[in-house]
Amino acid sequence: MGLEELEMLLRKADHTEEEHTKILALIDLRVPRGSVDAEPPLDSLLYVVQGILHPTLSFNHIPDLLDILSQVERAREFFREHAKWALIWQRFYETRPSQKVRVLRKSDKDAIKKLLKPERLDATRRMFICVLEQTIRMHVLHLWTHAEDSYLLHHYLRIYFPWAHGKHDSQRLYHLSLTPEEQARLAEAGMSCFRFMRDAKLWEERRLRDLGVSLLPDSHYDDDQSFQALKFKFVGNLEITDIVGSISLYIKKVQGMGQRLESLLAHHVP
Repeated sequence: MGLEELEMLLRKADHTEEEHTKILALIDLRVPRGSVDAEPPLDSLLYVVQGILHPTLSFNHIPDLLDILSQVERAREFFREHAKWALIWQRFYETRPSQKVRVLRKSDKDAIKKLLKPERLDATRRMFICVLEQTIRMHVLHLWTHAEDSYLLHHYLRIYFPWAHGKHDSQRLYHLSLTPEEQARLAEAGMSCFRFMRDAKLWEERRLRDLGVSLLPDSHYDDDQSFQALKFKFVGNLEITDIVGSISLYIKKVQGMGQRLESLLAHHVP
């Protein structure tokens, strides 16, 4: 069964109870609720992500990157709902056998249950939130230590932490998708950014006085041990390559979940 059968059933003016049940099954398992024309295909999203990450991370596109990753996260949530409904309909047809419906094998059913393990779902969600937080921190650090981009710092802070500027109606997707607990975590990341900038400003003023110059070269941030201590307090040992690696791992997990679910349901969707 597939989209061809769904189209054929929808052409009919009236439906039997069995046909109505079949239509609902096809819609629920193949078309996530609210997803029609609402989200670009996952492959397209991943293509854009790769373009931002490689050959080097494009800091100018970080807000867009975070929004795209939020769309990837929505795709993961759609996969999760697909899997849940697959098991629901599996139980339905196990108790109401039909010669026209082929139920999942036990191994396939167990594989879907494995995809839905709470600890597995929670771990991937935490990875997404961690990517958001770490990417923002690294962008703030980059802006502070690169004179040619530092004038954009205030602009990006308003995007990442609108609440700090009296705005509470952000249109960024990654803000809209957060739970209250996750919002609190992002708020704490914002406070960490502001504390870093306060400490870095004090350090910079001292260095300017000590050196008798009006502007520090970018290389000075890498060479000065006291600034490196501030950096470590802010981001630890995190480097740009770590950010790229974390994002790549996250999207690999989401893509793998979708591909695995598709392979399991390809010949068993009611």
